[in-house]
Amino acid sequence: MKKMIWTGLCLLAFFPGIVQAQSNQPEWQSQYATGLNKLTPHAYVWPYEAGNVEAIREQACESSPYYMSLNGAWRFNWVRNPDTRPADFYRPDYYVGNWNEIEVPGNWERQGYGTAIYVNETYEFDDPMFNFKKNPPLVPYAENEVGSYRRTFTVPESWEGRRIVLCLEGVTSFYYVWLNGELLGYNQDSKTPAEWDVTDRVKPGENVLAVEVYRWSAGSYLECQDMWRLSGIERDVYLYSTPQQYIADYKVVSPLDRQQYKDGELSLAVHVGGARDAEQPTVAYELLDADNRVVARDARRVDGDSIVTFERVIPDVQPWNAEHPYLYTLVVNLQNGAGGVVETTGCTVGFKTSEIKEGRFCINGVPVLVKGVNRHEFSDRGRTVSKELMLKDIQLMKQHNINTVRCAHYPNHPYWYYLCDLYGLYVIDEANIESHGMGYGPATLAKDTTWLKAHMDRTRRMYERTKNHPSVSIWSLGNEAGNGSNFEATYRWLKSVETNRPVQYERAEQNFNTDIYCRMYRSIDEIKAYLAQPDIYRPFILCEYAHAMGNSEGGLQDYWKVFESEPMAQGGCIWDWVDQSFREVDDQGRWYWSYGGDYGPEGIPSFGSFCCNGLVNAVREPHPHLLAVKHVYQYIKSTLTDADNLTVTVKNWHDFTDLDAYTLHWNVTADNGTVVAQGERVTACAPHETVAITLGEVKLPRDAREAYLNLSWTPNQATAFIKTSDEVAYDQFLLEANPRYEAKVNLPSGRSLKRDGYTWSNDRVSATVSPETGALVSYTYDGTEMLARPLLISLYRPLTENDKKDKTSGKLWEKAGLSTVSQQVTSIEPTRNGFEVAVLLTNGQGKTIGTGSLSYVIDRKGVLTVNTVFTPDTMVVKSLPRVGLTFGMPAGNCRWVTYLGRGDMETYVDRLAGKIAIYETSPDEMFHCYVVPQATGNRTDTRWATLCDEAGNGWKVTADKPFQFSALPYTDTCIDAATHVNELQPDGTVTVHLDAAQTGVGTATCGPGVLPAYWLPLDTYRFGFTFVPVVK
Repeated sequence: MKKMIWTGLCLLAFFPGIVQAQSNQPEWQSQYATGLNKLTPHAYVWPYEAGNVEAIREQACESSPYYMSLNGAWRFNWVRNPDTRPADFYRPDYYVGNWNEIEVPGNWERQGYGTAIYVNETYEFDDPMFNFKKNPPLVPYAENEVGSYRRTFTVPESWEGRRIVLCLEGVTSFYYVWLNGELLGYNQDSKTPAEWDVTDRVKPGENVLAVEVYRWSAGSYLECQDMWRLSGIERDVYLYSTPQQYIADYKVVSPLDRQQYKDGELSLAVHVGGARDAEQPTVAYELLDADNRVVARDARRVDGDSIVTFERVIPDVQPWNAEHPYLYTLVVNLQNGAGGVVETTGCTVGFKTSEIKEGRFCINGVPVLVKGVNRHEFSDRGRTVSKELMLKDIQLMKQHNINTVRCAHYPNHPYWYYLCDLYGLYVIDEANIESHGMGYGPATLAKDTTWLKAHMDRTRRMYERTKNHPSVSIWSLGNEAGNGSNFEATYRWLKSVETNRPVQYERAEQNFNTDIYCRMYRSIDEIKAYLAQPDIYRPFILCEYAHAMGNSEGGLQDYWKVFESEPMAQGGCIWDWVDQSFREVDDQGRWYWSYGGDYGPEGIPSFGSFCCNGLVNAVREPHPHLLAVKHVYQYIKSTLTDADNLTVTVKNWHDFTDLDAYTLHWNVTADNGTVVAQGERVTACAPHETVAITLGEVKLPRDAREAYLNLSWTPNQATAFIKTSDEVAYDQFLLEANPRYEAKVNLPSGRSLKRDGYTWSNDRVSATVSPETGALVSYTYDGTEMLARPLLISLYRPLTENDKKDKTSGKLWEKAGLSTVSQQVTSIEPTRNGFEVAVLLTNGQGKTIGTGSLSYVIDRKGVLTVNTVFTPDTMVVKSLPRVGLTFGMPAGNCRWVTYLGRGDMETYVDRLAGKIAIYETSPDEMFHCYVVPQATGNRTDTRWATLCDEAGNGWKVTADKPFQFSALPYTDTCIDAATHVNELQPDGTVTVHLDAAQTGVGTATCGPGVLPAYWLPLDTYRFGFTFVPVVK
């Protein structure tokens, strides 16, 4: 068993020759001023009542009589620059009764002060708006906002004679703290706690606490993350009390043995601080299992160095992993010489080994695939996230097969780690270091040794506070901050104190200071190129990939074909979890999602909507692509190997769970909705193994063209967020029934059709074609007009945000003028019951886009068939957006949409999720509200669709082969022009698209565009649709 390394004893070796520079600048303009008078960083050592195991297990520090929250309403003053701040406001006699109140925690920009700014890779103050160019460590002075906070508190009488500590969990970006008019110190890291011993400053009765916060500081150069730049006290503020002799820190290391991964190796080091009693104190611990049974205990007196260590091998422990996050509870007591308990603290413990083994990332000796996501802390309050919202994030992640979360790009609120421990998520904990705005070249702060102290301080503070959490499985040195001697030093330091977790850093690439090759947004070909190198010894795990901006996540399944076939390619973390967008209301009462540039004066620094890349929106409503992620990330995957006997081969991708923990529910359903056969099966299969399951021969009906074998897996035991009825994995396979079957059209036949010019009609139906455009311009059935806009060949879709960035699509489509295509007749000939039309398609500049033909045939029942051929001309585009037909319907005639197709949410050819089945929806429901309006609502693998009014009358659209379609309450032009959802105005019509094909969506906003396999090349397309009246 490896010896415990006590971190506090080895830090100074990594600071040779660091001397704080002398400067006339204030502390907030110095990279050396990382803090003043702060306590040494340590793990959370909240004091609990003796014997209150449940409080320790739940990390319910608020329930302790020795904890006092200072959250809530504070008096607040805000000024635009330091010269106008109330400099003496910290004095207890300074009157603040006329100040407004502000809620703590919470960013002041979300409470009516200053301007929220969103930028990505630049410094927001490096802009003409602020008359400033970046010049580290200096930040603008005249434009640097200052927030002054005041509140009072009274400590309980029971705390008399005890040590008292003040903690501020997170404040952006620099702040001074005073208590009762005396300066306690300052801090310059917004994402880790700062503590001060205030025992000698607290007085009986009312105490006055004052905090002066600067929006920008030298520390801002290390906080250039892709997020809203917000300010203020954004995490909890509290006091806690300990005895005068107290537990200052403790470190738990609890791996499994590296031979069999069965026995737990517990190492515990406890640092006792404060004044010594006359008699030597004792440190005692107990380790309890989930049933409160003691599995280990020991006690030792405190020697001269104030550090007590314990080591113990515990046979056959229950291991911790993301699938089965078993937790023990560690209770640590400090006892006086007489054996009385003077202080109790502790935490939950998981026995887990996290390591790189034979070039693969392993948990408990098992290579795992990282089914990950990046997560920013975000809510309507800014960077302040409630416990309830954190729990909602955990719930959604677990329900959608996510097993890893990267804390992007800073240490998170402490409660987040507790939830990850409890419910099972592997955490990549990341230091609050990103100097992206300085680039990666010679100017990077990674190479500037005057910034080493700041880099090391942030790394150490990250490590010390979460070192005891079993969910923390990988440490990250930071994000997008270049590479150089500073990161080499932080890597060496982390490796000197960490014996059980890998360390990663993306910008290290293949240099020594990363244990994982963790690049971002690499293509599949680039992953394969890395794997083809000789002598690689690090796994490839994408720290960011599959950029989820807007209508996105195309091609995710193609990545996972590689991850599931190449041992050293082990997944990655999708960017990212939640849209960083605020729900606002305009002056007309219409709501919308905001993004960068929506606040402040014109010209404010902004990266626009690039902050909105979530799998869920800001209020945690899933986007459609989250369902695709769930399907790709699922742990049970099947292939059909014998269609006659319905034999499937099932791969159990779980790392620690046998397949018999789940029940297979299967059915064969015909395309008319009839269930032909069904059953259930429980089958054993070890993790990472496969098993063949034969369901038996099923006779398929003759009154169906096809049927679907549906496989659905549910857990046999419920967990916190997943019920036994919840589907955790599914697959579907097409079975051919009677491909020649044609359903009869049960419509009354009208009289013989007659032609009058370009109209065919009888007593029930009338159809008119335009001699100018060749479009169907009118179709009435029993006097009801079905068209509000003509039926035309369609080649364009409103641009997705990925389209706008994809080199193969958006810009080329615009250059080719595909959004301005018009259709003109070159010839039109009547036929027996219709017309043969040849058309020319041109763009707004008159350039030919292509040629087409439309063959219209209508029968006496009103059934209309439109067969189309389109041949594109030579253009700059590599892929067409879509090829199909479009038309408008009066909104009253298209209230409901029923279809046999894939999934009840939008799908695209490179993002397929959902089963082919019959679904019912509406145009309003088909329109998914992305932050920026864009193409949406598409349904793939459609066999038929009905578009009907409230009474059920309308059209049924069919085709000879599966097609794609959408029916939306806005026109393409309206969607394309809108920048926010409140700009969308319905015009009383529904826009219908019937597509033979449509290109994929890709992830080009940051990463690979649509893969060539999902392009629409410049070929000739032949397709046809039949419109059948529906009469109730």
